[in-house]
Amino acid sequence: MDISLSPDNEKFLQSQIAAGIYNSINEAINATISIAISQIEIAPEEIANLKRDIAVGMNDIKEGRVHDCMEFMDGLIAKYEEP
Repeated sequence: MDISLSPDNEKFLQSQIAAGIYNSINEAINATISIAISQIEIAPEEIANLKRDIAVGMNDIKEGRVHDCMEFMDGLIAKYEEP
C-alpha cells in the first residue's frame, strides 16, 4: 500500500521517531491510526453508562442538588491557606 502524507503529518511522525517514541514510520503510523480508532469506537455499554450518568446529573439539577463551584473552591483555598 502506498500512502502520501502531508508535509506537516510527516514532520510530526518524524519528530516522534526522533524523540524515541516510535522506532519506525510504520510503527508511528500504526499507533496513530490505533489511537484514532479508539477515539471513534465507543462501546455501546460505555454510551449507556454515559447516558445514565448524564440522566442522574440532570435529575440532581432539577431537584436542586447542586453546589456552587466557586464557593467550593473558596472553601478549599481558605482551608489550605497559610495563616
